[in-house]
Amino acid sequence: MNLTMCVRAGNESRFGFEIAFYYNQDIVEELKKRIPHTDRVWKPETKTWWVSAKYEHVLKYLFPNFESLIYLQGKLWS
Repeated sequence: MNLTMCVRAGNESRFGFEIAFYYNQDIVEELKKRIPHTDRVWKPETKTWWVSAKYEHVLKYLFPNFESLIYLQGKLWS
C-alpha cells in the first residue's frame, strides 16, 4: 500500500505527518494497533490522518513510498 499524500504537519509541540491513502481496512487497523490514539487523528473533512513524528518508523513500515515522498517534499521547499 502506498501513500497518495504525505506532508509534514503540526507545530513545535506536536510535529508529525499528514497522510492519505486509498481506503484499506487492514492498513487502518494496523495504524490503530501500532499508534496510540493520542498520537494519531483521523480528519474526516479531508480524509487524512495526522500521525505524530514519534511513529515515523511505523509509517516507513506500512508505506513503502513514505521516505521518497518526504524526501521530495524537502527538495521542493528547500
